Amino acid sequence: MTPHAPILTVSGVTKSFGSLRAVDDVSFAIAPREILGIAGPNGSGKSTLFNAITRIPFAMDSGTVVLEGAQVQGLSAHQLAARGLARTFQREAVFPTLSAVDNVLLSVEQTGRGGSFRRNVLLAEQALDIVGFPATLHNWAAANLPVFLRKLVMIAGAIALDPKVLLMDEPASSLTPTEIDRLRGLILHLRQMGLAILLIEHVLELLTGVSDRLMVLDQGRVIAMGDPSEVVRNPQVIEAYLGAAA
Repeated sequence: MTPHAPILTVSGVTKSFGSLRAVDDVSFAIAPREILGIAGPNGSGKSTLFNAITRIPFAMDSGTVVLEGAQVQGLSAHQLAARGLARTFQREAVFPTLSAVDNVLLSVEQTGRGGSFRRNVLLAEQALDIVGFPATLHNWAAANLPVFLRKLVMIAGAIALDPKVLLMDEPASSLTPTEIDRLRGLILHLRQMGLAILLIEHVLELLTGVSDRLMVLDQGRVIAMGDPSEVVRNPQVIEAYLGAAA
């Protein structure tokens, strides 16, 4: 990739729970339109890192987060979203009794971009279209949708916030190989739209296939960072992550 000034820089992030240091002095930067993959065994601190950066549901103990040149680690989750930092979750974070379009409409209304109700609905429908959600199911209750479509609703809700950086936490979990292929295309499409993406994923074929760089965590610390094809051959990574899987 052509070098760019980082759109997001994370420095020295630490988060402890009692005597357990779940995230230990983690630092990285991501450029516009870059996909930075994050791997590591269960309990390595990946999701805790996302939680600490976005303040959902807790803040970091120490460290800085710089988004487009401004420190934002002291902002609330709502303020971070307004600045352009959005995320998805391991489980489909949707309101089950609301329709697909109404779920996304909630995000649109948070931004204040639309104005009129009709305009807000149009923006919600456009976000669903971007992620490939079927137009015929816009008015279906989220509870009646299969897992993959609920994930698409969640991703559309994040896209509707008009982010500059999107944090995706294990989007491929519980998906079939065909659905994972569709997800791969969506992630690359979002990058083409201009988003920088932080991607936590256990499906290594997907992670290495879309990531420009790969960062591996173990016991809360960064143990490797670089080209995915080189990182996966790193002996320390094999022992901590691939070796455990094998």
